[in-house]
Amino acid sequence: MVHGDSCLTSSVSLSITTVNRKWLRVQGTNDSSVLSKASAAAQGYFRDAFIQHFVCRAVRRSPLINRGYYVRWRAVDHCVRRFLQTTDCCPRRQILSLGAGFDSLFFRLHADALLDRTSVFELDFPDVAHRKASLIQSSEPLREGLDRCSPPHTGLLGFPLS
Repeated sequence: MVHGDSCLTSSVSLSITTVNRKWLRVQGTNDSSVLSKASAAAQGYFRDAFIQHFVCRAVRRSPLINRGYYVRWRAVDHCVRRFLQTTDCCPRRQILSLGAGFDSLFFRLHADALLDRTSVFELDFPDVAHRKASLIQSSEPLREGLDRCSPPHTGLLGFPLS
């Protein structure tokens, strides 16, 4: 071993650990976000019959947080529905949701019969995608929603950033 290699190894280890912690914090925003969306939906800020299947416990957020999540939820919902409306004449459409987390957008659009000729792809960290897939498999309403898709309209992809 050349003098200084152990320093380099320690430095590389430290940077990998720091990067991993950073990505874990980013992934943790999913958990906070889904709880906040569930809180806003439970308080009547918007209707989302599917979000409850992605949380294991209910929390009640402050009205300010609920309003913020309402604005965010409404903006995304409006933009995607507008896209689907303006591309209705297209033979095929795709929606790509980056950092989708436990979002219920696919299930809401599918329930409203808006996904004809549309494929939805959700991309997130592998751990988040696996957890979401597990929650979908353990929830009969979510599982049935996927089973009724023919041909499959969705893809849930986990992508490592390291």
